[in-house]
Parts: sequence; C-alpha cells; structure tokens
Amino acid sequence: MQEIRSKWNAILAFLMLVALSLVFEPLPAHAKDPVPVKVGAYEYGVVYFFENGEPKGLVPALITLMNRMQDDYHFELAETSSRRRYQAIEQGEVDLVLLESAEWDWPDYDVLLSNPIVREKDIYLALSNRTDTKELFSDVTAHRLLCVLGFHYGFANYNADPEYLRDNFNVSLHYNEGEVLAGLFANEAPIAIVSAGFLARQLVDDPRLRDRIVIADQPDATYDLVSVLSKDSAISLDAFNALIAELLATGEVERLWRQLHIGVSG
Repeated sequence: MQEIRSKWNAILAFLMLVALSLVFEPLPAHAKDPVPVKVGAYEYGVVYFFENGEPKGLVPALITLMNRMQDDYHFELAETSSRRRYQAIEQGEVDLVLLESAEWDWPDYDVLLSNPIVREKDIYLALSNRTDTKELFSDVTAHRLLCVLGFHYGFANYNADPEYLRDNFNVSLHYNEGEVLAGLFANEAPIAIVSAGFLARQLVDDPRLRDRIVIADQPDATYDLVSVLSKDSAISLDAFNALIAELLATGEVERLWRQLHIGVSG
C-alpha cells in the first residue's frame, strides 16, 4: 500500500510540474514594430502627381511595393516642394526623397545617394502651327523658355536658382508643368520644357494634343533618378539599396515606368 501511495505521489508531482510549466511558459516574442521612414515627394512629372485629388505616380507605387515586400520598415509619404526638399532633408523632416537626379544641387549637401532606379528625360516643345520650329530647337537659349520654378535644366547646367536663370536666360518660371504647358498654348513663349512622363500623361488624357505640338529631336537632359537619403535616415543606404535591388529584380518597377510613359519614350 505504501508503495502504491509513493508511486501515486510521484505521478501527482510530475503532473503538477507539467501544469506549472504550461502556466508559466514564456509567451512568444512579438515582432518589433516596423521603423517609420518618411519619404519626401513633390509634384513632378509621373514621379508624383495628383489625380482626382489623390496622390499618384511612381513614388506612391514604390512606397506601397516596399511596404508589401518587408516588415522591418514602414515607408510613409511626406509631401514637400521642389524648392523645400533640400531643407526637408537637412532638417530631418524626411528621411529620404525618392527619385532625384544626383546633379540637382545635391552635391552641395551632406547626403547619401542610392543606386539608380529609373531613367527620365526633359524635352523641348513648340506649337505645331509655327513654321520656325527647326530654328527654335537649333538654339533654344536664343528664345524665351517656359520652365518650372525649382527645377533643373540641362541648358542652364542644372542651376535652378531663379535669379541666375532670369539674369542669364530668357525664362518664364511657373509653379508646375501644367502651367508651363498652358503657357505654351497661351503663346507666353515659343518653347516649353516638360518631362517625358508629364507629356505622356497629358497625351493619355487628350490624344489630340499630339497634333498641336512638336517635340524636339534632342532632349534638354536625360538623367538617372536615384533616392537621396539623409545622413540620419531611419533606413541605412545599404538596406535601402538592397530593398530597391530586390524590387527592381521583380520587373514591376520597369513595368510601371513604361506604363507611365506610354506614347513618349522615357
């Protein structure tokens, strides 16, 4: 009887230990919250634009794709302006600005540049009812030009300073590419400069536009678009480049960029 009682006590003790281990078993560690990364963007071509009041373009698309493919970082859109973007990086308002040319004043700032993501070009436009388009495009700086305030142009060696442009070239500066195109049709100047992506979007909205304009054979500039990261960015340059490389390998970025340039080569 004593032996049975001892065995029973041993069984009870074992069961008690099992029960206690279940009660006090450590809970599985929760995954860390993703690190927020603020992405600066401003209205430019098909990089970033508005449609029915909603932000569109490659920047919002890239943000969505990058958030879907990993959970270490959460990329968030933070609007800025073409002239404000440098201060936004310097003052930590954004961690990075998506899709910039490395030649657009960035050498003057202590920033990091990512690997190339896509390639864009800016083109000269004139009205098709003119008979002197060949002359216009042969020496664009001899004529009045419609440009965007804060944008960088090849004819000016990428110097975007408004005073420099006005002092050295015959330019009319507007706030966006839509105003530049409207100025061309209003005969404010014989030549307008817009990005290939912007023109492609306009041609989709109004195919008749193609008959109203002439595109110069030579662009104002062709350039790679990279991302500019703050030195204190929440995501390191290596981590960002790795993420972009993985995204580019899927072919989705190239597909989206081609789609945004239908009718006009990028």
